[in-house]
Amino acid sequence: MPLDTERLVQRNPHGDPALKRLGRGMRKALGASAGTDMRDQVELATRLGAPVRSCRRIAVTSIRGGAGKSTLATLIARTIQQHREDRVLAIDADPGLGSLPLRLGVAPTHSLHDVAATRPRTWDEAAQHLSLTDTGVWVLSAPQGTGRELNLPTFHTAVGTLGRYFAASIIDCGPGLGSPLNRGILDSTHAQVFVVPATTDGAATAQATLDWLRTNGHEALLTRTTIALVSRTPGTDLATARAALQTHGLPVIPIPYDRHLAAGTTISPDHLAESTHTAITKLTLQTFTHTRSEGTP
Repeated sequence: MPLDTERLVQRNPHGDPALKRLGRGMRKALGASAGTDMRDQVELATRLGAPVRSCRRIAVTSIRGGAGKSTLATLIARTIQQHREDRVLAIDADPGLGSLPLRLGVAPTHSLHDVAATRPRTWDEAAQHLSLTDTGVWVLSAPQGTGRELNLPTFHTAVGTLGRYFAASIIDCGPGLGSPLNRGILDSTHAQVFVVPATTDGAATAQATLDWLRTNGHEALLTRTTIALVSRTPGTDLATARAALQTHGLPVIPIPYDRHLAAGTTISPDHLAESTHTAITKLTLQTFTHTRSEGTP
């Protein structure tokens, strides 16, 4: 379904919107400092702010809960939003008690079920089912505490209905990859961020999971998968786990321990360490580039 570009882009009538987007992205580039090479800042703003043919779907997955999946979904959504003039949607697709709304600092009153049931026909109708963060990211929650289980038809109906209003959607999936819901989400996604704890067990489990994806019809998605290797404790040896995972030929982005992220509360970008900003920027750039790679619809 094509983007509703007239509704998405708020153009500056007195200037070039591309230049406006570039300047805004450069000012807000996560991890940027006075010593950052200008060419890197230009590349960041240009690639994350590039036009898209349809809503780009990024699935953030993990094998077990507690790996940092919702945290990274939050940070990726915010980073993309900071470099675009159109809308970005963060979707809580965890059928359990997902923490994405908490990490984004919103308290949704509507869910995927509500969107699927009403099928809004205009942006104004759609916006009534969404929450907006203070950084400009729109949020769609999973049904929690309602007794209604999230299933794949509901997910596809809701996300398909909203797709025309957004340039990118970041989907915080539930733990595991084998459920019908998660397998269906992966079948329709443009890129995957696979979140792996930086432990010996985490790396071993991840290797087995990558083999499973390769032998269960997701070979194409693997070419657009980025591994986020997350340190949950200070002083974690990221190098050993990274070396083990790189044998699969996929990009591996280490995410260092960050005291603010470890608190498990609403994330404030201003409280993140510079090394975290840099790692998240690299992860987001790699992932969004994957969504626009040759052969993606």
